[in-house]
Amino acid sequence: MRIKNLSKTILTVAITMASCSAFANTTYADQILERLENANEHRDHVMIVAHRGLWMKDGQPVYAEGSLTSIKKAIELGIEAIEQDIRKTKDGVLIGMHDETLDRTTTCTGEVAEMLWEELKKCNLVITDNLGQNRIVTEDRILTLEEIFLAIKGQILLNLDNKIGVEYFPEMFELAREVGVENHLMATINQNTEEQREAATTMIADLGETEAYFMANLYDSHVGLDVVEASLKEFSPAAIQLRNYHAPDSKITMDGGVLFSDEAKSLATEHNAHMWINTLYTYREQAGLRSGGRGDEMAVYAYLPSEVYGFWADKGATMIQTDEPEFAMEWLAENGYRQPYN
Repeated sequence: MRIKNLSKTILTVAITMASCSAFANTTYADQILERLENANEHRDHVMIVAHRGLWMKDGQPVYAEGSLTSIKKAIELGIEAIEQDIRKTKDGVLIGMHDETLDRTTTCTGEVAEMLWEELKKCNLVITDNLGQNRIVTEDRILTLEEIFLAIKGQILLNLDNKIGVEYFPEMFELAREVGVENHLMATINQNTEEQREAATTMIADLGETEAYFMANLYDSHVGLDVVEASLKEFSPAAIQLRNYHAPDSKITMDGGVLFSDEAKSLATEHNAHMWINTLYTYREQAGLRSGGRGDEMAVYAYLPSEVYGFWADKGATMIQTDEPEFAMEWLAENGYRQPYN
């Protein structure tokens, strides 16, 4: 939902001019942005978003979530985007942190919102799983949002998972503008209730122009194609997050659900938008709740990547956010679902 429509034309012209000189002035992030902006021209390529900044491999945590080491590794692999959860300290510093508390992912304890940044500087990040088991202390420290922005500049896009409320997006975007990475940002906004949709509309209207990209996050357990169409018409997003809910003990999806139907694909094509699926590991005992039962568990534990990444790509997904980005990217490339960058 990029607000500044003129920016699409400006970016396209910039990319074209750069290509005439062998991309002399074009960063890797610029090349990713060209594919993000032009979904219909790149439906033969599935982009990868590394959940929590690349922290898992083969079902095991290998890097601290949201760490500088994790971000650098994602950049090294050529992944298109990383996801980072954003929270705020007691004294107003925006930081990367998934949980409300420090207990699971750091050597410190306590609620993030009740801690001062000076206190958090002393915390080391920990490599651990969703349950906080098998903890390995690292040299990595908690990153401020500004440090995250500096790490991604020109290299990779960032999916902002705002844990503190849509009203804080303007502050995040202003900081990104100062660093020069505002157009590297994809901002997730839940739009599964009327209240959420009204809040998004109001915030975006008040925000004015921005180079960031907004994306609706929609569950087929809550909305139908009418909401998808309304969101596409109102915000003209570059991508739209679509979720196929998987009820506990139910069978895996065979058709991807209504949000991955032929009608949904037609809407995405009409509005030149990417279809985004999350295949993340679940916190719960039942596997694959975020993706119709076809999640990273099936791809890795059962070694059926074709039934996960291949399935969703065939259903129209051109962006996959995953806890197994390296494995997913390699499998997609080997099976013709990714096209090389210049």
